[in-house]
Amino acid sequence: MSYVVIARRYRPQTFDDVIGQEHVSKTLANAIANGRIAHAYIFSGPRGVGKTTTARILAKAVNCEKGPTPTPCNQCASCESITKGNALDVHEIDGASNRGIDEIRNLREKIRFAPSMGKYRVYIIDEVHMLTKEAFNALLKTLEEPPEHVIFIFATTEIHRVPPTILSRCQRFDFRRMPVKTIMEHLKKICQAENINIEGEALLQIAKKADGSMRDSQSILDQLISYSGNQITFENVAQALGVIHQDEFFNLTEDIRKGDVKNIILTANRIFQTGYDLNEFLLGLEEHFRNILVLKATGTTELLDTSEVYLERYKQLAREISENDLIAYLKSLGETINVVKSSQQPQLKFELGLVKLAKLPKTAQIEQILENLNLLKKKAPDTVARDPHSAYTASQEPAKSIDLNAIQQQWETFCKKIEPERPSFASVLQNAVLTNFEDDKLIITLGVEGNIIGSHRYWLENQLSEFLQTSLRLEIKIKQEKQKAKKTEETAATKEEIMKKIQSRSENVRKLIDEFDLEVM
Repeated sequence: MSYVVIARRYRPQTFDDVIGQEHVSKTLANAIANGRIAHAYIFSGPRGVGKTTTARILAKAVNCEKGPTPTPCNQCASCESITKGNALDVHEIDGASNRGIDEIRNLREKIRFAPSMGKYRVYIIDEVHMLTKEAFNALLKTLEEPPEHVIFIFATTEIHRVPPTILSRCQRFDFRRMPVKTIMEHLKKICQAENINIEGEALLQIAKKADGSMRDSQSILDQLISYSGNQITFENVAQALGVIHQDEFFNLTEDIRKGDVKNIILTANRIFQTGYDLNEFLLGLEEHFRNILVLKATGTTELLDTSEVYLERYKQLAREISENDLIAYLKSLGETINVVKSSQQPQLKFELGLVKLAKLPKTAQIEQILENLNLLKKKAPDTVARDPHSAYTASQEPAKSIDLNAIQQQWETFCKKIEPERPSFASVLQNAVLTNFEDDKLIITLGVEGNIIGSHRYWLENQLSEFLQTSLRLEIKIKQEKQKAKKTEETAATKEEIMKKIQSRSENVRKLIDEFDLEVM
């Protein structure tokens, strides 16, 4: 007899055998027990989670010689024929290859005939979303009022492509993705039954590779048994499936935290040369940082899909890395994954993405900078706090007591001191009037030419503080208000005289000026 793959040999035969879909199997079993069998069902969900298998069990349950019963016997002629796939009353149709209106019309002609052995004729249409619009329309009336002996069961992985008119005529059941732990437990039972010794880490990688599909996990297990025999280790899984060892992620995390660009580039090159899929590696690294974030946020390892040997290392990283850093890592990785997918130089983008992780600003560094700034603010005098560019600090020289008279006496000396560096400033300041000095604030009044100092007040303030060996603030006033007002008045008077002369020359010009309210600019 030819070999039967694990996925077929261990296919559930009763509702109780269905794994991970208890909400579906329990509802269907109760419906059959209570005589509430619907005429149309639609099963939606990811691939390999039990949709078609459940449909066959439902067909057995309604056609069993002891039924309809929620627990088919699997021993009568009807149950055995359905298990073998040659039952006359159960028709499995592939929606992808029988998607036209002609096929549906042919089906409508056949459903009029009574079942040959059981109580119902069951039509299981897989991938029903592949039917054409016309085929769906041909089904509508039949679905609404089918013969009493007919049950339709539709299965689809893309429920959004099924018309609402079809959905409204069916009982809908949504099948869930299989959790990693559920897949691991079931595979472990299969290995025990098959006398296969398999490491826990190998089971974990198979379950993760299956991506929520029980059927895929069983197919992978079958492949690994062919590859390594009755002893399956993580190294076998890594070699056969291209799985990356978790230690790679931990080592890379350490290099990223240290900012070790050299080791990061060497690691990236080794990954590329080994032939690993770069996006697979990035997705694994993304999951690695996600595990740390989940552990840090929740404080529990229950939500981590990893083996026991790595839990302590994850706990240590969760204590050492801040949430903000982890979020930054995950955001940057997401961007790198998108770039690597579409890049013509994936290796370059891969390396740059990993280096960027090492160069991201760390929360601890930012906090240290802020703390240092706070300390500087506390230690520095008011002048420095207001002016971060100030070169003069109280620690350089103790402040001396000084008054306005003392400053006036030294003012000319100060002007001569800055003259070599800023001659224009010196000439302006020599004509300055020192108005007031109070609370370390010196007020000086300058003429209009004092505007050239402008934004250089801080420089002048620092020079003066250093010269006087004391900390002071400087306020500069420009004496130009009266001159400006006088100039404005003179300008207005001049404009008025010009306007009078223009008006006196011509009556037409005067009327034009009055009409349009013109004025001299």
